[in-house]
Amino acid sequence: MKLATTLVKKGCHGSHVCSALEVSRATFYRYQRPPFQGPPKRRPSPANRIPEVVRLRILELLNSDRFVDLTPWEIVPRLLDEGLYHGCIRTYYRILSEQGAVLERRMQSKREKHAAPILEANGPNQVWTWDITRLKGPVHGKWYFLYLMLDLYSRYIVGWMVAEHESARKAQHFIRETVHTHLENGDEVTIHSDRGAPMTANTTRELLSLLGITQSLSRPRTSDDNPFSEAQFRTIKYHSSFPGFFNSREDAVSYLDQLLTEYNHEHRHVGLNLHTPASVHFGKVDEIVKRRQEVLDVAYAANPERFPKGPPIVKANPPVVGINLHLKATPLNGGETGMKPSEKVERTIHNAEILH
Repeated sequence: MKLATTLVKKGCHGSHVCSALEVSRATFYRYQRPPFQGPPKRRPSPANRIPEVVRLRILELLNSDRFVDLTPWEIVPRLLDEGLYHGCIRTYYRILSEQGAVLERRMQSKREKHAAPILEANGPNQVWTWDITRLKGPVHGKWYFLYLMLDLYSRYIVGWMVAEHESARKAQHFIRETVHTHLENGDEVTIHSDRGAPMTANTTRELLSLLGITQSLSRPRTSDDNPFSEAQFRTIKYHSSFPGFFNSREDAVSYLDQLLTEYNHEHRHVGLNLHTPASVHFGKVDEIVKRRQEVLDVAYAANPERFPKGPPIVKANPPVVGINLHLKATPLNGGETGMKPSEKVERTIHNAEILH
């Protein structure tokens, strides 16, 4: 820009200089006469500005006990119905803005913050997750409900049931039968679920307390807190043989009995390093890994050139499986997750005493 100024002072035409130097003429002329940076001009007060007394009256109304939780959209028409007018709705908002008070004015309940459930299992029958999904019936609006309990560590289906209704009583029967089938006295297990009505019912909480089971619940509207059950339902419903609908509950039971048995004992699970849920659940992984390794060792000895990365190694099941392990440093909410059964029993007894 200094070169362009020097050339113009020597008699060169400004437009020619700007064209040769590829400089905008507007930028060049603005550089010659920069804008005056003086104090800002005082804006005169509008002639129709409301008096200060009225402004104070409006501010007093906005902060009064009667209108403190109402917006100007509610306040102005109410005052008009009473024969009073101090200003339009925009004037009320302008006064609020001057005070830095354009915020949520309505009285609203504060939702309880729920801690993320953090579950960890290094063996079977330590953490179970369960959920309920719908199965289409023979007609529109007819559904059957699949209750399914999954072991977190092994992905083994420890219990399932098909019912015609979704209710807390059905859920309690399902939990009781599953616990009596797979657990012995003294076994400690955590059962995790979402916040559906059957899961959060008081009778379900009391049953888990009496069975000595720790209950864990997902955060509201957070499907990622129960990913294993959701993935299990996806595996079932996207199976190539899954029908479009079931004619009856008996048909659903017959089909699922075959499919879930095949899943437990035949399905090679990618999350289990291609082991079946049954082999992991019943501790047969080491034996299977040993047999697979022997087969691969023979194949490597016969044709080592087919393995450019060296001898193949068979992986075992991951030692630790969990939910939200990346949030392990986050403290648990004792009232929702991680509550000991003894604490639940004490709370249940205390509530019963209050009711009586």
